[in-house]
Amino acid sequence: MKALPYWKRLSLQITIPIVVTALLILSALSYYLISVQQDEAFERAELELRSMVVVAQGSLNRMFSLDRTESVTELLSEVHVHPRVKQAVILSPSGELRAFYAANQVAPELNKFIAELPREQILNAARSGVTSIEYHAAHKHFVAVVPVLPGSQLSTELSRNLFVVEYYHDNTWYQLNSMAMNELMAFISVILVVGLMLWTGLQFLIARPVKTLVQALDRFADREIIGTLNVPSYNELGLLADALLNAAHSREDYEARLRTLTAAVEQSSDSIVITDLNARIEYVNKAFTDISGYSADDVIGSNLKILASGNTSKTTYEAMWKVLTAGQVWQGELYNLRKDGSEYREWATISPLRDEHGEIKNYLASKQNITERRAAEEQVHHLAFFDVLTGLPNRPHCTQILREMLSSRDARKFGVVVLFDVDGLQRINDVRGFEFGDQILLSINERLSQVLNYEHDAKLGNLGGDLFAFILPARGEREHIIAHSKVLVKEALDEIARPVIVSGENVTVTASAGMVVYPEYGDTAESIIRHAETAVHNAKDAGGNQLIVYNPAYSYELEQRFEIERELRAAIGSDQLKIYVQPQQLADGTFVGVEVLCRWHHPELGAVSPVVFIPIAEKTDLIVDLGKWILAEALEVLARLPGDLTLAINISPRQFRKFDFIYYIERQLLRTGADPKRLILEVTENLLVDDVQDITLKMKTLKETGVQFSIDDFGTGYSSLSYLTNLPLDELKIDQSFVQGIGDVNKEKIVETVVSMGEHLGLRIVAEGVETKQQLNFLTQLSCEVVSQGYYFFKPMPVDDFFAELKNRPQQLPK
Repeated sequence: MKALPYWKRLSLQITIPIVVTALLILSALSYYLISVQQDEAFERAELELRSMVVVAQGSLNRMFSLDRTESVTELLSEVHVHPRVKQAVILSPSGELRAFYAANQVAPELNKFIAELPREQILNAARSGVTSIEYHAAHKHFVAVVPVLPGSQLSTELSRNLFVVEYYHDNTWYQLNSMAMNELMAFISVILVVGLMLWTGLQFLIARPVKTLVQALDRFADREIIGTLNVPSYNELGLLADALLNAAHSREDYEARLRTLTAAVEQSSDSIVITDLNARIEYVNKAFTDISGYSADDVIGSNLKILASGNTSKTTYEAMWKVLTAGQVWQGELYNLRKDGSEYREWATISPLRDEHGEIKNYLASKQNITERRAAEEQVHHLAFFDVLTGLPNRPHCTQILREMLSSRDARKFGVVVLFDVDGLQRINDVRGFEFGDQILLSINERLSQVLNYEHDAKLGNLGGDLFAFILPARGEREHIIAHSKVLVKEALDEIARPVIVSGENVTVTASAGMVVYPEYGDTAESIIRHAETAVHNAKDAGGNQLIVYNPAYSYELEQRFEIERELRAAIGSDQLKIYVQPQQLADGTFVGVEVLCRWHHPELGAVSPVVFIPIAEKTDLIVDLGKWILAEALEVLARLPGDLTLAINISPRQFRKFDFIYYIERQLLRTGADPKRLILEVTENLLVDDVQDITLKMKTLKETGVQFSIDDFGTGYSSLSYLTNLPLDELKIDQSFVQGIGDVNKEKIVETVVSMGEHLGLRIVAEGVETKQQLNFLTQLSCEVVSQGYYFFKPMPVDDFFAELKNRPQQLPK
C-alpha cells in the first residue's frame, strides 16, 4: 500500500478541525479567566497595601506627635513581616532617610531603592499631605508614599515626613483560583469526551473501513491475495468490499497456476532464458542476471550471441541448431562471457516451446553454471597427480607412467628408474625454515629438468618432499642403458651440487642417487620404485653424494631388519626375552657385582644375538620399550642380590633422553624395594654429544638418590676429559677392544692411562672382555683394585644359575 502523507489521511482530515475548534474555544476561555484573575489580583494587592499604610499612618502620626520616635523602628519591623513588603522607611520632606528597619543596615539595595524613588511623587506627597500609591511594572512593585506628622510642635508651614513602602506584585501571570480551575477542567473534560467519541465513531464507521479497502486495492493491484475484509455493512462501504472480494477471487483463480510457474522459474538456481526462433532474448530469470552480470534490460531483445566467448566450437553450435530445428531437446557444454569479460562454463538444456496448435514459438534454455565444478575437478586431478610445490608428477602419477612404460616396452629392452634424495635438507629446514628449503627444491627441479631436456620420452617426477625421480623408458640393452644412465646421473649429481643462491645466501647441497634396472629387478611399477628407494637409502647410509645401483641383497637385508624389528616388538614382555647376568670380580675372585644382559630365544629363529637385534632396536623407540622392560626385571634381581653386590645396566642414549626417564627409575626402585646405591647405570660417551646440560641435570638428580654412573666403552666414543670432572661419575669401563689388545704395546699404554686416570680421579675401573690369564695378570700389575669381567671367569648366565653359583661359593662375596 502506498503510504499517504499524514495531512491527506481521512481520519486526520476529520479529526483535526474538531480538535482545533475545541482548542480555540479552550484558549479563549483560558484567556478570559486569566485576565479576570489578573485584574482581581491587582486590585486585591493595591487594596491590601492601602489598608496597611493607612493603619501605619495613624500609628506614625501618634508616635511623632507624642515624640515617641523610639517606637518608629518597631513599627517598621512589623511592616516588614509581610512577605511582599521589600522596603519600609521614613524619609524627611526633602527625601533624606530618617528611620528604617535595623536589618536593612546591611542591605545594599536600600540606598538604591531610595535613589530610584520618583522625586515628584515624594515632593507632591510632602506638600499635599495626600497618600500616593503607584505601580511600577518594570520593577514589579507598588510604591506607597504616605505623609506623616513631623513632630509635636507646629510651624506656620507644615512640612511632613514621608512613610515609604515597597510592595512586591508580579502582574504578568497569575495562577487560576480554585473556582476558575474547576470550571476550566470541567469544560476541558467535556470537550475531550465529545472529541474522543466523535473521533472513535469516525474511525470505526469511515476511516478504518476506508483504510482497509485502500489496502485491499493495493494488494489487488500488486497481484497479492486480499484475504478477508473486515468492513461493517453499515453503509455503501460494505457493498464496495464485497465487490472487491469477488473481483479478487476471480483473478486469483486465473493467475494461481501462472504464479506457481513464474515462482518456480524465478527461484530456480539454474539460469533460465527464453528466446524467439531467431535466438533473440525475451525473458531471463534472476539466476541468469546473477551469473552473467547482465541485467534483464541489458539483454532483452538481444541475440544470444552476446554471451558467446568464442571458445565453444563451431561444430557444437551446428549440432545444437540441427537438433532444435528438428523439434528435439539439445544438451551440451557452452563457454560464455560475463558482462565483466570473465569466462564461465554452463551445461545447457535447450527445449522447444510449442503453442496450443503444436507450433514451435520459442526456445527455453535451462543452464547450470559448472565453472567452479570444472575448476574443482581440475584442481583435484592436479593435486592427485602432481606435486604441489614443483608441479612434477607425484608418486601415483609416476607409478602410472611407469606402468604404461612397462606395458608398451619391447621385451628385449631395458629401462631405468633413478631416485635422487637431497642430503641434509631436513637440517637446512630446521635452521632456515621450510620456505628456504622449498627454494632449494625448486632450484633442483629446474636443474634436473635441464639434465633430462634431451632425453626422449624421459619423465621427471617428485615422489614427495626432496625425493626426485628419473623415469627412463626401455630402449636399449642392459649394459648400454646402465652405462648411459650412470653418465646421466653423474651429470645430475654435479648439477645439484652446484651452489644455489637463496635469499642472498650461497648454499651448496648434494644428493644421494639410487638406480634400478627394469624389468631385471622388478616387473611392477610399485616394486621398481620400492627397490629404487632401497638403493637410495643405501647411498645415503654410505655417506651420500653418490650413486648406488640396486642389488637384491639390499632388499633381503631390509626384510631381515623389518622381520627382526616386528618379532622383537612382539617378544618384549614375553618368555622369549630373558635376563642374563655376567659377574664382575676382583683379582682375588671376590664378587663385587654383576652386569645385566638381555638374551632373546626366538621359537623359530632360535637364539638371536644382541649384536643383531640391539642395533635394530636403537634405530627406533623400540629400544626405549626394551630398556624399560630390562630395567624393571633387573631391579627385581638387584633386590635379591646378597651383600653389597652392585648391578650394572646399559642405558641407551635414546632412553636416557626421554622426559620420564628419572620418574620411571624412581618408580621401579620404589616398586621393587631395591637399594639405589647398588644400582649402576652404564652410559656411553656418545650420550654427551647432544644437550649436555639436560644429561648432566638428570645424572645429578639420580645421583642424589644414590644411583651410580659408569662410562661404558671408555675411549671409543666422544673423547673429552672435561666431562670426567663435571659429571657425577663413579666408574670407568675399559672397552674390551683395548683389553683384548693387551700384548700390543700401544693398546697396553691406553689401558695404563685409563687405569691411572681413574685412580687419580677416584673412579672405580672395570675391564670388560677379560679372556686370558695374560690379560688378568697385566691388569693386576696395574692395580689390584681393577674389577674384571669376561669369559675368563664366567660367561653371561641365567639369573638362577648365578644365585646357585653364589650358594656354592659364598667365600667369593665381598666382606
